[in-house]
Amino acid sequence: MHSPFASSNQSSLPDRLPLIGRTEELAHLESLMENGDGDSRIVFVRGESGVGKTRLARELSIRAQGRSWDVALGRAYPVEAGTPYSIFADAWLPILSSMDANTLTVLSRGGESQLRYLFPALGRSDADTEAASVEEPDEFRTRLMWNFTEFLKRYAARQPVLLVLDDVQWADDSSIELMHFLARQISGEPILIVCTYTDRARDSSRRLVEAERSLTSIGAGEVVRLEALGRTQVHELVSRSFGVDADVVRDFSAVLYGWTRGNTFFVEEVLKALVTSGRLKTEGGAWVGWDAKDFDLPGSIRDAIMARVAKLSDAGRRVAELASVVGTRVTYDVLESITGLPGEDVLNGLEELGSQGILDEHVDGASVVYDFRYPLVRQTLYEEFGLQRVRVLHGAVAEALEAHYGSSATEHADELAFHFARSDGSRLRGKATRYLIAAGSKAFDQRADQEAISYLEGALERIDPRSAEEGEQLAQVVPLLARAHTHVGNFDAAIDLWSRARDRVDADAPERTTIDRALGITNVWRGDHGAAARAFDEGLTVARAQGDDNATVRLLVAKAHGLHELGKAGEALATLDEALPLAQEVGDPALLARVHRALTLLHIWVGPPEAAEEHGNRAIELAQEVGNLAIEFWARWGLAVLTGMRGDTEAMAKAITDVSKIADRARSPVLRLWTADMSVELAYGQGDWDAGLVRGEQAISVARSLNQRTLLPRLLVWTSQMHVARGDLDRAKELIDEAAEMAGIGDDDRSRDVHQVVPTYIGIALYQVALGDYDDAIASAEKGLEIAEGTGYILWALHQLLPVLAEACLWAGHIDQAEDVGRRLREYADRIDHRLGRAWADACDSLVIWKRGDPEGAVELMRTAADELEAIPMIWPATRLRRQLAGRLSEIGQRDEALKELDRVHDVCVRVRAGLELEKTRAMYRENGVRPPPIPTSDNELGLTATELKVATLAAQGLSNKAMGAQLRCATRTVSTHLSNIYSKLEIGGSGARMRLGQIMREAGFVE
Repeated sequence: MHSPFASSNQSSLPDRLPLIGRTEELAHLESLMENGDGDSRIVFVRGESGVGKTRLARELSIRAQGRSWDVALGRAYPVEAGTPYSIFADAWLPILSSMDANTLTVLSRGGESQLRYLFPALGRSDADTEAASVEEPDEFRTRLMWNFTEFLKRYAARQPVLLVLDDVQWADDSSIELMHFLARQISGEPILIVCTYTDRARDSSRRLVEAERSLTSIGAGEVVRLEALGRTQVHELVSRSFGVDADVVRDFSAVLYGWTRGNTFFVEEVLKALVTSGRLKTEGGAWVGWDAKDFDLPGSIRDAIMARVAKLSDAGRRVAELASVVGTRVTYDVLESITGLPGEDVLNGLEELGSQGILDEHVDGASVVYDFRYPLVRQTLYEEFGLQRVRVLHGAVAEALEAHYGSSATEHADELAFHFARSDGSRLRGKATRYLIAAGSKAFDQRADQEAISYLEGALERIDPRSAEEGEQLAQVVPLLARAHTHVGNFDAAIDLWSRARDRVDADAPERTTIDRALGITNVWRGDHGAAARAFDEGLTVARAQGDDNATVRLLVAKAHGLHELGKAGEALATLDEALPLAQEVGDPALLARVHRALTLLHIWVGPPEAAEEHGNRAIELAQEVGNLAIEFWARWGLAVLTGMRGDTEAMAKAITDVSKIADRARSPVLRLWTADMSVELAYGQGDWDAGLVRGEQAISVARSLNQRTLLPRLLVWTSQMHVARGDLDRAKELIDEAAEMAGIGDDDRSRDVHQVVPTYIGIALYQVALGDYDDAIASAEKGLEIAEGTGYILWALHQLLPVLAEACLWAGHIDQAEDVGRRLREYADRIDHRLGRAWADACDSLVIWKRGDPEGAVELMRTAADELEAIPMIWPATRLRRQLAGRLSEIGQRDEALKELDRVHDVCVRVRAGLELEKTRAMYRENGVRPPPIPTSDNELGLTATELKVATLAAQGLSNKAMGAQLRCATRTVSTHLSNIYSKLEIGGSGARMRLGQIMREAGFVE
């Protein structure tokens, strides 16, 4: 039997013990690597300190490399808890730094600047900083994470990647956020993330807890908990480690297990101590000393560690202690600087610590670095110091590091701030404040707002406002801290800070307008529109008194945005009409572009459309002049929405292509989502539901992970419409319920965003019509109309709200009300020259004529409306109206014409797999004494694909969508899409669809 000690003398220490008792965990992790198409791509390995988490991850890394996987290893340290993205930098900088420029450009698709922002050590340029400064913080942070994720996917396409993040309980908030984002975007990719953390420290990291819960709840991650070794496993460990027969060490192993309770690190430390002391030794080539009765074993892990440290030389102990205070990887030069020992003593100490397995030595770039093999050793050494001694040591380390870094000390502000902030408060307070401000500013520039808040609040606590010099620091810290709080949604804290800043400046100070504008915007986001209006008005008073037209325009645009969001379109328009001539006089094209963009987005909803087009085209010209992709995008997006809602879907499709190109140039996932908003809805109207559902479900997933609360309800509603039409009402309800919760439906105390609430009411009403709950549908549509018409946003009224209200009224028998809806449709359509609105009005009028008892009089107008809807083209509304036309033709005896219309309807319903409408259409064939046309089949008598047949079989067996997804190794939403297709092909729908599917599968012999 091979022994890891076999070539050592009796006083030598083992390097690594064999890995025992982790076969099941390793096999599971390797299976996740093999099955790369699964949803779960992140594993949290947790357990008590010393249980073997890092060792398990190291063994997995070795096996991954044997499979030709690339392995990126990162470790978090307490000292870097405020350094943004530090654990990812630890893992990826060695790889990125060694990558040639061409490869980096190809894999990042020209997005090197985003990688430099995440990892400043790559070298950030002035152009990078300037480009980032003009973007919204949330958008920029999202773009950083998105582009790193896309880079990683492309990297993994060349070679699969195992990313090991060790000790994530100490990771900074931005790293946790990036980890969470990344894990949600890599489903099905050849990437596996393994995170380790200690149980005891987990709860101290709220963001880690939230990220783990979030990822496990959606099936994107899972938890593997390592338990201590059992008695038999400790026995096996001793036998295999020393190459001794199991019977010889049975009693010894039992005592060792009882003492250590199977903690792997404790077991190893006890064995090392016994070998070092000579209690266990070799005689005649065999290990002896197994009499366990007189062992003086350490009483705890701490005792075991300190017993080893006590045997070190003075130099070794000094190096180890100060390395524990430094808290991260450390170079020889730094250790020589902070220990005060001669260089030879430092080298001897490092060699001793390496031979004892306390420190590991390895190359990092151009440097040799040293790190504790086990973080538990570093933590134990650090906790041995008294409180005052810790302060003194941190101060000494801080000053030594500052001297060592010299003129580049500011580049290490995070590290220096950590140590100075923990030093003697009185003597080094000034330096602590200075480096905290520098570190906070650096984190803010990286859009790492939580870290910026931590640093800047630490600085604020130390500033004496009575000091003139420190007063300048206060003026620097407060606005920066307020913005950081705003970025993370801490609006109350931000408002308090902006108020403090305003109180410290004179009423006519130049910075007063900037502060008032920030106060106003923050109050808008907080939902306190009264406070926002007061702040904007006070700022405008100051700006006008100072003759600062630039500030006046910026305040007016911000005020108009708040009014627009609140639904006060008239006041918003008046405010922007005041801003426009001032902006023209200022002559700043970027400022003028913002005004035209704001006017575009307002006129889209309130009309006239000609004004929206005029301002939109001007905004595009100015945005192109100054190179502002964001303004150009929103102007083009607004014009695309306008063309689509007016019924020019061909122009809308072309506009979507143009807008998509701008989003791609901007490398912005958020802008891509707003493009998806249009394309999903267009797919619904045109009947391209396969593509629409795929795009919709993908966009919903991304919008959730990006926390796009304004856009997400709309995506949920547009996607739900296709599920409703295909008869998958369960999935539709899930989406609509989520939209209603996000939009605050039913929460009367909440400020409402018109562009969230109105689309949600559209979705609710359409779903209720599908259920046959017409009175409820009428109530929902009227609530949406009350908001749309009350705020002047008549385009939303025309856009499905009035049509769905008309349909609900007709089927509920409220013919007079339906007729009134038709008049409103025509009035609004004529007011803003809305082609689609006129087609809706014709459809409504024709159905009213029929319901009043004149089917013959309804036919021609109904045909005209269907033809016009088809020409736009709005294929699906036209198809539904044609089915009504077929019914009226049948009523008046024109059976052949009715069957022609039914053929057209049937073809569309089969193509789009509209289960509910197809069922009704086939029933109408039978009512006319004609057998319905056959439905094309696939590879079995039910017409289902192989995958659909698997899904149908599992559903018939009673499995939930989640359980089916797990068995088929696909996302739950993919299962829902398959079910929707199955229901359509089998012509079943409604709330009993799954029960009917079970019957069909049993009758066909697929299920017993």
